[in-house]
Amino acid sequence: MKRILLALAIAPSIALAQSYTYPAFQQPTLVEREYNFAAADAGRAGTTLLFQWREGVAPRWQLGVDAGLADPDGNVSTRLVLGAHVARELSRATADFPFDVVLTGGIGFSSADGQNVLRLPFGASVGHRFALEGGMQITPFVHPRLSFDRCSDCELGASDSKLNVNVDVGVGLQLTPQVALRVAAIAGGSDYLGSGNGVGLSVAWTPKGLRK
Repeated sequence: MKRILLALAIAPSIALAQSYTYPAFQQPTLVEREYNFAAADAGRAGTTLLFQWREGVAPRWQLGVDAGLADPDGNVSTRLVLGAHVARELSRATADFPFDVVLTGGIGFSSADGQNVLRLPFGASVGHRFALEGGMQITPFVHPRLSFDRCSDCELGASDSKLNVNVDVGVGLQLTPQVALRVAAIAGGSDYLGSGNGVGLSVAWTPKGLRK
C-alpha cells in the first residue's frame, strides 16, 4: 500500500506521535509554535512526505499534529497518515546534568485499502544544544520509544497487535530564529508498516515574533 507521508514532532508526541515508519524529528526542547515540512525514506515503507504542527500550550507542555501520505515499495496503494501528540519537558541542561530531556507519546493512524494501523508510541528525546558563531545552534539528539501497534485486516483478514521499538538519531541546525534544518535516521519501525532503517530531512519554520 503506497505510502507518502505528509507531516514530522508530531511527530506528535507527549512530544510526538509517529504514525508510520519515519523519524519523529522531535528535538529534546519544546517550541512555542512550529511548522515542520519533512521527507523520509525507510525500506519497504517507501517514501514519506509529512507536515507537522507543534504548539506550546502551557509551561513545559507541547501539543502537535502530523498529516501526510506514504508511498510504500511495491504495487500497493498510497497510505493516508495522521497523528496527534503531546510533549512534556522533563529537564533542561545544567552543569550537573548536561542534557535536555523531553518525554514523548501520542497516537498515530494510517490507512489504505481497508488495512488500518493504529500506533501508540511513548519514549523520550535526549540531547544537548550547542551555540555556534553567527547566532546559530546545533542540537544532536537521540529519541528511543516503545510503540504498541495494532493492525486491522493486515493478514488473511485478521487483526493483530505487537510491541515495536523505534530509535531516532538526529541533529538539528538552527540557522535563524525562524528557520531550522533537521536530519534524522530511524532504526526499527512497525512490522505492519515496513520495519527497517531509514533517513529523513526536514525544514522547520517558526513564525516571526515567537521564540524557540
